Amino acid sequence: MNKKAKYLSIGGLIVAMLVVLVAWRIISNARIADAKRITPPLPVDITHAVIKPMPIQFTAVGQVQSEHTVAVQPQISGVLKQVFFREGQYVHPGQPLFLIDPAPFQAALASAKAAYLTAKAQADREAPLAAKDYISPQGYESTVATATQAKAALQQAEINLSYTSIKSPIDGLTGNLAVKAGNVVTPTAATPLVTINQMKPILVQFTIPQQSLSEVRHYDAAHSITVFVTNEDGSGILDQGKLVFIDNTVNTSTGTVMLKAEIPNQHVQLWPGQYVGVILQLAVQPDAVVIPDSAVQTGQNGNFVYRVEAGKAIIVPVTVNRQVGNEAVISQGLKSGEVVVTRVPRTLRPGLRVVSSEAASGRRAKPQGTP
Repeated sequence: MNKKAKYLSIGGLIVAMLVVLVAWRIISNARIADAKRITPPLPVDITHAVIKPMPIQFTAVGQVQSEHTVAVQPQISGVLKQVFFREGQYVHPGQPLFLIDPAPFQAALASAKAAYLTAKAQADREAPLAAKDYISPQGYESTVATATQAKAALQQAEINLSYTSIKSPIDGLTGNLAVKAGNVVTPTAATPLVTINQMKPILVQFTIPQQSLSEVRHYDAAHSITVFVTNEDGSGILDQGKLVFIDNTVNTSTGTVMLKAEIPNQHVQLWPGQYVGVILQLAVQPDAVVIPDSAVQTGQNGNFVYRVEAGKAIIVPVTVNRQVGNEAVISQGLKSGEVVVTRVPRTLRPGLRVVSSEAASGRRAKPQGTP
């Protein structure tokens, strides 16, 4: 081979190598561009559907009522001599509350007793005379009638004297004291001396929709239904008791039924007239499928969730049986262990690749140079 041919061969080889190099760079750049155009997985919060016991319950707003309220009124007129309690004090059955000046009634009793003894002695003296017809039967009957009337008057005087001491008929909390000592009290006064509310136990009244009545009655026939009382906003359990009353009439104007629960109220946290939250727990479902309620979305065709399969988010219709707190009980559409998106970003679309937020943040947190 001459020198000219040799140079041509080397030049051709160099040109071929340059062509290969250029082609490799073009392909490499195209791959890089394609890689840049691929959308990375969207980080989302995920969780697994789980099976666990969940209560079957209704929530409502209720009002506390005293089971037994007594408006204390005097049975006789007189001067209120003494008050034995403080306003707002807890009192017990038989505990003295008020004393009406007994002096006039003691005098009336003494007079009635003397009249009765005189009438009775007269009747006793005339009894043997009437038996021997020494006096007319009509005269003796009049004497006996006078003695009987005197005895009735004596009994009434004793009753009136007993009315001067007013005692608590129930165990409860006293309210506002309407009359102070030294004032004249009468049975016809419009305002009672004091009102006593029974506090332990106490009632909570609330309503449920008429559509729920049959379910409540079903569980009520099977067992005692537990009722939890919370703050009005639903926070914090204040006490718990049991359902004791279902009204026999549906309120036609509201479409609701009134119920009452009896609450022990041992710590007197509940007050008559107070508004509270009510949780009527009918039973506990042992095997409920549960997810966070934030995972449930609402569309034109009903509720759905984004389920994660093979790294992609797909829409799955679900039936929500009920919501308990911040959890949703799913009756159809999900099984235990399936992965769902708990907080749905606005950019999430069906079929989009997703990755858990924890995994995504874990990758970002790795030091540079680590595989």
